[in-house]
Amino acid sequence: MKNRIIRGSFLLTIALFLIAGNASAQFEQKLTLQVAGSYVHAIGPEAFTDIFIDGFAADAGIQYNFSRTASLLILAKYSKFFYFAEPDFHLDVANFNQLGISLCPKYRLFPHLGVNPFIFGGASLNYISISFDLRGFDTGITKSPVSLGFIGGAGTDIRINDNIALFLQGGLNRVDQGSVWIDSWFVQAGLNINMFKARTL
Repeated sequence: MKNRIIRGSFLLTIALFLIAGNASAQFEQKLTLQVAGSYVHAIGPEAFTDIFIDGFAADAGIQYNFSRTASLLILAKYSKFFYFAEPDFHLDVANFNQLGISLCPKYRLFPHLGVNPFIFGGASLNYISISFDLRGFDTGITKSPVSLGFIGGAGTDIRINDNIALFLQGGLNRVDQGSVWIDSWFVQAGLNINMFKARTL
């Protein structure tokens, strides 16, 4: 009799846990639209930072929320570094443009708070175009095939209401340009808009 009561209590506990977890998962499955802008600062290699230092990036994408804590983000991103002519370089114009697609998991630390820190990291596929206008020489253009990149950092969500949140984040970005890795750090501000919930309970 005692064993039957223990077994029954155990099975009831598991059943309640599964029902609650399933209900929470159904309620929290949302698609979120994300748009953001970034300030970008190159930190290496030296041959790159001698020409390009500061730039900007803009991205937009869709975030799938598995739960209040875990999400997966797919982003399309455009980045550009600026060149400011200096007497030490025989360059009239230098251009750096990058198009990329990123797949980026995100993990929130305190999902029930209005200000919610998170960490993120992921990989990207990128197309890079670099062009130079040399004084007295023809313009040279370097275009990469699709190259691999990595991104990671931390930030915080600032929830306005159930459907809208602002976020601030920063981190490091690495992109392979041939045999050279271009490294930069970034600071980003953006907006998340929840499109719909998979199920309303």
